[in-house]
Amino acid sequence: MRRLGEALPRALKSLGISRRTREAQALWLWPQVIGPHLASESRALKLTGGTLLVSASSPALAHQLHLERTMLIERLNDAIGVPAVHEIRFRQVGSAAPAAVQGGSGRSGRFPR
Repeated sequence: MRRLGEALPRALKSLGISRRTREAQALWLWPQVIGPHLASESRALKLTGGTLLVSASSPALAHQLHLERTMLIERLNDAIGVPAVHEIRFRQVGSAAPAAVQGGSGRSGRFPR
């Protein structure tokens, strides 16, 4: 009889569950990776074929996130535990979250360190 720890990863992979789990993790971890201020202005929409699609509330934010994408990919993959995200594409689609923070908080909007 095989141990569950040996059989489970293979079973999840054959069902496509491990891939879908990584996709869900990327979406769920996005706010933690970029911090609460930027999370209120952006949202991870879907992960397909290793490319994460993210909406941003403005062209300036989309550009800032694009410039930081290598670091964001590393942080997401570290949090997921496997290299699930290979690229991030940013789209400006208006306010990304219904409860977007209005006004300044005195923070530069950079990623938390």
